[in-house]
Amino acid sequence: MAATASGHLSVAAFINKTMKKILYCIFLLLPVIAVAQKKEFVLKGKLTGLAVPATVTLNCGYKSLQLTSEVKNGLFEFSGAIDEPLKVILIMERLPKVPFKLERLEFYIEPGINILESPTDSIKYAKIIGSKLNEDDLRLQTLIQPFEMKKKALDDAFSSLPADQKKSEEVKADFRKKADAIDSSKKSIYFSFYKTNINSFLGLYSLKKYVGQTPDYRTALSLFSKLSQAVRETPTGKSYAEELAMLKATGLGTIAPDFTQFDTEGKPVKLSDYKGKYVLVDFWASWCGPCRKENPNVLSAYTKYHENGLEILGVSLDVMQTKNSWLQAIKEDKLPWQQVSDLKMPNEAAELYAIKAIPQNVLIDPQGKIIARDLRGEELHKKLAVLFK
Repeated sequence: MAATASGHLSVAAFINKTMKKILYCIFLLLPVIAVAQKKEFVLKGKLTGLAVPATVTLNCGYKSLQLTSEVKNGLFEFSGAIDEPLKVILIMERLPKVPFKLERLEFYIEPGINILESPTDSIKYAKIIGSKLNEDDLRLQTLIQPFEMKKKALDDAFSSLPADQKKSEEVKADFRKKADAIDSSKKSIYFSFYKTNINSFLGLYSLKKYVGQTPDYRTALSLFSKLSQAVRETPTGKSYAEELAMLKATGLGTIAPDFTQFDTEGKPVKLSDYKGKYVLVDFWASWCGPCRKENPNVLSAYTKYHENGLEILGVSLDVMQTKNSWLQAIKEDKLPWQQVSDLKMPNEAAELYAIKAIPQNVLIDPQGKIIARDLRGEELHKKLAVLFK
């Protein structure tokens, strides 16, 4: 419930299509350590009783895969090369084109021959024949769907509240509690699925869903090491291993890596400029709804503890195209602390600290050691109260 319950916003979640594609590629699949040898795949499709001309498009945005084919006599075919199982979207458009009448189907393609068949003229009811991976994925999505529906209903219920109730801390806390309960149930399903699929690509997928985008390094590494070697050596597996290595390098007790970025006037600012002080490095962006909702809480903490020695360094994940929005957000949210950004994607500081979702922060002590990560809401105030008592 990211937009209503002060949740993290995946760096790819609620932004325009161009930014979404860039961020999704870079932050969720960052970076592939080695390029595996690609293998050929063929997808053969059969639709029963299709009486009108149609086209089908096979799409996977984060892998830059997009293939289009005509459907002839209910048949179509695609071929290409992939280096691991790939989640794709198949879109069918009947001719002549009718607005908003696209049909779509999401599934995995694997190296080798993939047979897709539908008992009707629609791809909505099609299945990949003899694919255990897709059978297991359907089973997982079926288990998760009821909780997705509950989450949507909760979001809708919050959105329909009067404006004064939306501002109520008691009301927001109640909705956060309900959202957390739903998320906990979903995580239980992902964990169970991970345990029974350690030899499957879905085991890795379920693991990442279970630990989330801001995982505890030790927990994630322990679970990752139990996956089969074949799964760990896929491009996605290698990419995740690299992410875990980056998390370890900026985990609790480590010395915070230094970086330099530019403030709103283009002047360089170093993290090491803050050595000798407690500094909260706050990662956010003007386009991030949950970040903007969290800003008043961070401002409250700054107002209360700044005189005691707390400093904040804001690091924005905005880019050059959204620079004006970044500057405007600083004014609108009345943020008095230093703000920096490299106005690039990926943001080098965020990459250095393995930031996959925002808002997120890192608390550093006067010796330059990381003593906390991802402090939000009351947790931020509790931690600071202990430090500055």
